[in-house]
Amino acid sequence: MRTDSAGQRESFGARVSGALGTLQELAHAARSGATGPYPYLAPLVRRAAGVGEPPLHPTPYTVVWTRGPARLLRFQGGGPRKFRTPILFVYSLINRYYVLDFLPGRSLVEFMLEQGYDVYAIDWGTAGPAEQQLTWDYYLGTLIAGAVRWTLRTSGARDLTMYGYCMGGTMALAYAALYPAGLRNFVAQATPVDFSEGGVFTTWTRPEFFDVDALVDAYGNMPIDLMESGVSMMAPIQRLSKWFEVFRQIDNPGFITTFLGMERWASDNVPFPGEVYRQYIKDCYQENNFCNGRMVVGGRRVDLGEIRCPLLTLTADRDTTAPPRSSEPLNELVSSEDTTLMNFPVGHVGLSTSSKGRTQIWPRVSEWIAARSEPE
Repeated sequence: MRTDSAGQRESFGARVSGALGTLQELAHAARSGATGPYPYLAPLVRRAAGVGEPPLHPTPYTVVWTRGPARLLRFQGGGPRKFRTPILFVYSLINRYYVLDFLPGRSLVEFMLEQGYDVYAIDWGTAGPAEQQLTWDYYLGTLIAGAVRWTLRTSGARDLTMYGYCMGGTMALAYAALYPAGLRNFVAQATPVDFSEGGVFTTWTRPEFFDVDALVDAYGNMPIDLMESGVSMMAPIQRLSKWFEVFRQIDNPGFITTFLGMERWASDNVPFPGEVYRQYIKDCYQENNFCNGRMVVGGRRVDLGEIRCPLLTLTADRDTTAPPRSSEPLNELVSSEDTTLMNFPVGHVGLSTSSKGRTQIWPRVSEWIAARSEPE
C-alpha cells in the first residue's frame, strides 16, 4: 500500500509540476509580447499529447568561419565521403537555416551527408544595429564570398555546388553572376527570379501600396513582427484553424511532433537587414530588375547570363511564396548548356521538410548533383 500511495503521490506531483511548467511558458509568452499562436498553444499541445520539444536541427556541426553574426557551418556524420565537390547551402535572410535540417529522418542536410557529400550551410545569425547599413554588395562580396572561400579551403576541393533556397537562392544567383569562379554546379530551390510572377507578394509590394523607404527609415532593420505578420496574412484563417486539426490528432505523437516542429521554425523569424531589404523590394518586386539584368550591386550589373555552370531549378506546384512561374524563366536567362527543371507536388517549405523528400524529391536532386560532382 505504501508503494502504491507513494507512486500516486509521485504521479500527482509530476502532474502538478508539468502544469506549473506549462503556466510558466504561457506567462513568459505573454510577458515577451508574442503575437503569434505558437508560444501560447504549443505548451498546451505538448502537455496534452505527452511529447517534448521537437528535436529540430539534429545534425551535429562545427563552425568553420564567422563574420559578425554570420557563421559557416560544416555538418558532421553520415556515411563515408564519396564526392570531393562539397555542397554549400545558402538560405534566406527571413527565417533560420535549419528548415534544411528539420527533424531526424526529414532533414535534407542529413540525407545529403548520407549520400556521401561534404555539406556546409550559411547561418546568417540575427541582424542587429550593425547590420542595418550593410548592402547586397557586402552580403555577396564579403559573406557569401567568404563562405565559398572557407568551404573550398576546408574541404580541399577546387569548386563546389551552390544550393540556394528561396530569397537565399536569389542572393546566391546574384553572387554566381558576379563571382562565378569556384562554382561547379548551381541548384536553385523555390527561388523567385521573375518577380512579376511573385503572386500575392508582388501585389502587396506595389509602390502605391508599400513604401519601403518609410519602413526602413523608421525601423532600420525590418522587425520580426512585421515580417511574420506579412507571411501570416497569406492565409489568416488557416493560421488558427490548423490548430484544431492538431487536437483531433492529439493521440498521434508523430504528427504532433512534425506539426510543432514546423510551427516552431515558422515562428522563429529574425530581423531583415534594412538596406538589403530596401534594395530587395525595389529591385526585385517593385521594378523587376533582377531578371531583366538591371539590378546593380557594388557598381556592377547583375547579369544572369554570366552563369555558365550546370543549373538545376526546383519548383513546387503548391508554392505560393515562389510560384513555379516565377522560377521557371531562370533556365532561359543563364548561359548554361546543362539546365534541368524539376517540379514536385508539394508546397514551398515541403521541398525541404515533406515526408516525400527522402523517397521522391531528394534522391533525384542527389542523383543530379552526383553526376556533376568530382568523386572522392
